[in-house]
Amino acid sequence: IHVYDYIDAYFVLKVTVGIKIKIVFSDYDYHDELKGYRKIIYKKILKKVHHLVCQSESHKKYLTEAFCLSSEKCSKLYHAFCFKRFDNFEYKSVRDEFFIDDFRYLIGTIGDFAPQRDMMSIFKMVKKLRRTGRNFTCVIAGDQVVEHESYYNSCKYYYLLQGLDNYITYIGRREDDANLLSQLDLFVYTTNRETIALPVIEAMVSGVNVVANNNDMMREISFNGKYMFLYEENNETDFSTKVREVLQNLEDNKLIAQVVKEETRQIFSINRH
Repeated sequence: IHVYDYIDAYFVLKVTVGIKIKIVFSDYDYHDELKGYRKIIYKKILKKVHHLVCQSESHKKYLTEAFCLSSEKCSKLYHAFCFKRFDNFEYKSVRDEFFIDDFRYLIGTIGDFAPQRDMMSIFKMVKKLRRTGRNFTCVIAGDQVVEHESYYNSCKYYYLLQGLDNYITYIGRREDDANLLSQLDLFVYTTNRETIALPVIEAMVSGVNVVANNNDMMREISFNGKYMFLYEENNETDFSTKVREVLQNLEDNKLIAQVVKEETRQIFSINRH
């Protein structure tokens, strides 16, 4: 039996006691929010299931070390994509929709306002990049998360306090990510704790240059920076410098992004599974 949720895994384990049925649990989160009894259940599940499927090598390493699991019990299986939706989409101008001038570079990111996404680092990067005199707009395709309201309010306060309204445009959650990515000059992303950064992979396979923080997971999916520009984590100055360098050589970097697109499509294709 294959399950994707730890609560489902718990109930499956209960009803299969005494039956020789193997249970595979695909775990796609760190579950840092679990406390008390729920955390005890989660630990028990990891010990009892027959096999664990992780989304990245860094997540697998965390599970084996934090919960003393055998590496043979865990497998890494990258999220795979069918590229039809990236190649066949209805074009709608984001610049026209949000009145963004053609002379501005279009930078973007995808994700909701949650601490693990560290959207604040993007805000701080924008503040520093603004000082270079670059004409750009950074669009944020995401929304407020109810349980992280205080984090959203912190970002909003910083945005207002620093006067970033001329450089950051909120465009909300989108159903047309492929359309958005096709129009970006640069995709930026920063994360503290995700098992896999799916929007980053989507950007790479769409042929968009990416600048992201250099944590273990990002180094893994970029093959140590081969497929994206990595900045020093928690260093907004390095973040803005990397962004500026990509924009300064944008035409050459766009050609490189097309090579990245072809190579990453081979790595993350559903056909490999």
